[in-house]
Amino acid sequence: MKRNVLFLFFIFTAFALSAQEFHFIPRVGFNLANTYPESYADMRPGLNVGVAGEVRFSKLFAVEPGIYYSMQGYQYTDGELKTKLKIDYLNIPVYAKFYLYKGFHLFAGPQLGINIKARESDCRYSLPFPPFTQTIKSGDVKNEFHPVDFSVDMGVGYTFDMGLIVSAQYNLGCTYILKESECMLGVAGRCGPDHNGVLQFNVGWYF
Repeated sequence: MKRNVLFLFFIFTAFALSAQEFHFIPRVGFNLANTYPESYADMRPGLNVGVAGEVRFSKLFAVEPGIYYSMQGYQYTDGELKTKLKIDYLNIPVYAKFYLYKGFHLFAGPQLGINIKARESDCRYSLPFPPFTQTIKSGDVKNEFHPVDFSVDMGVGYTFDMGLIVSAQYNLGCTYILKESECMLGVAGRCGPDHNGVLQFNVGWYF
């Protein structure tokens, strides 16, 4: 994680040296997270918090690298159980921002996610052949997930003259989050070709 923070610092420095303006932007926001394309679950609410730096090259164009802690995963009701999967990432996006009118802007770009932790609670596992036993598990499942995730983010925002920034975006996962992307017959457990999908609403301040 220290390497990624240093890498982000060097990106900030390189952009800032060639930019017309540099602005520091702390942010906090609300996540609605799920997986696709085969998810039967509900969105998991969570938080994201972090900091970015906007490197302004002109009145219309800027680049914004950042680093955020993001609570992701999903939840669903399985009979009497409220099953949850909590996957938390350290996300490092780099956005291209296009200012269309005053503070109104569109942004998009790639994002690298580093898996910080993954835990399940009240997850039912069923054996698909005799004796058809069932177990309910809770605990750490980080070893079942890939350590990194790659996504493409896109969103819209507005920067007010006072410095307040509001934004909404969607993070579209491009890589499998699970190490086992195919389910094998006779194996009970978590598997499937799932990707992260996160809807985010954020507020920040433009320094």
